[in-house]
Order: sequence, then C-alpha cells, then structure tokens
Amino acid sequence: MVVWALTTPLHAADLQVEVRVDVQRGCLLTGQQRDAGIGQLGVLDFGSTARLDDPAGPLGAALANQRLPRLECNPDTPYQIRVDGGLHGGVGEVRYMAATAGGKPIPYRLYRDAARQVPLAVNVPLSGRVPDSGTVELPLYARIDRLAQVPRVSRYSDLVKVTVTW
Repeated sequence: MVVWALTTPLHAADLQVEVRVDVQRGCLLTGQQRDAGIGQLGVLDFGSTARLDDPAGPLGAALANQRLPRLECNPDTPYQIRVDGGLHGGVGEVRYMAATAGGKPIPYRLYRDAARQVPLAVNVPLSGRVPDSGTVELPLYARIDRLAQVPRVSRYSDLVKVTVTW
C-alpha cells in the first residue's frame, strides 16, 4: 500500500483568458455564374412576338437564372445597384435593343421589382440596406411598352452592366 504524504501546501492561481472576434462589414455575392471572369446574372428574354402593339399591354421579362443572385452581408450594410445604358445607350429610364438586321431600335425599361414600380434609371444608383436576414436578392425585370411601329424582323438585343457596391 502506498501512502502519499504532502509536505507542502497546494497553491492555486486563477487566470483569465479573453476570447474575442471583431466582426467587420463584408458581403459576398452568391448565385452568379462565371464566364471568363465576368459574372453572368442571366438573361432577360422577352420571347418571340410579331408585333409590339398588343392591346393587352406591355411585354414583360424576368431574369432567367436557375438561382437568382444574392448579396449576403452583415445586417444593416448599405449597398447600391447601378445599371449602365447598355451597348446601345439610354436616357433616363429607357435603354435600347438593336437589331442584327438593322432598323429602328426597340426601347425597353429595367425594374427592380416584379410589379415594375421601381425603375432602374441609366447609371443612377438604387440604394438600400441589408435587412436582418443578411440576404438581399438581386432580381431584374424588364418591360417593352406598347409601340405604334411594327418592328423589322430580326433578333434585337442589348447587353447591360450591373454594378453592385457595398
């Protein structure tokens, strides 16, 4: 049998360790496809039509993408979305699609919401703040208003640059 004898009293020291993290503002753009270093948000496709004077109203399109792009940030982070005038220019809220076969361009407008109430004017930033969820979807909608002219048969297109800053 072994008996342990302590000849000196035990000493104890209480120590503290601080544990911390500094959370800084930051964002991540998710859900976009990459092609040669350029983020591809998707396509605004109006489909096929013979005329643009339908009495039923304007022709609409929504961003076609399997996953809508999202901005994921700390809550309350300010952000801005800016859309340029595209390859064929634009003024105010109107941009233009040009035909591959020539002819008059077709004017169209871009919007931030499905109801097409929040227009995206050419090179005018639309500002917002990230909600408490930390996520902001970046949908894009378009509309071609009724036109009196009958367009030339062709494929009409434009390419716009969307800039998201935070």
